[in-house]
Amino acid sequence: MVRERYFERRRIREAIEFAERGGIAVHRNLDRYEGRRSGRGVIMHPPFVHVIGLRPQLEEWGRRHGLEPEWIQPEGRRRVAHFDLFGPLAQALIDRLQANGADTTRS
Repeated sequence: MVRERYFERRRIREAIEFAERGGIAVHRNLDRYEGRRSGRGVIMHPPFVHVIGLRPQLEEWGRRHGLEPEWIQPEGRRRVAHFDLFGPLAQALIDRLQANGADTTRS
């Protein structure tokens, strides 16, 4: 089972620490990318989130949610990687996690 948790914008440090412990952190990003094209050529609309995790957990989570592993943004200074999600998909994820409380466990 993978733990998922939503983090507001200013809680990036907590989100990364949660992800480094094996959870999936959904971190609200700034909504400044309105109208830009993603790397997949899709026009981006708010809200914007990073779905952060260790690569094995992130790949598994992504497959369960219809995301391709090649869409994962690489690890940087930390051990975690992330997906960029935006628009209705991001909003549905935020809504689900907020409805289930601050911390949820998904199998």
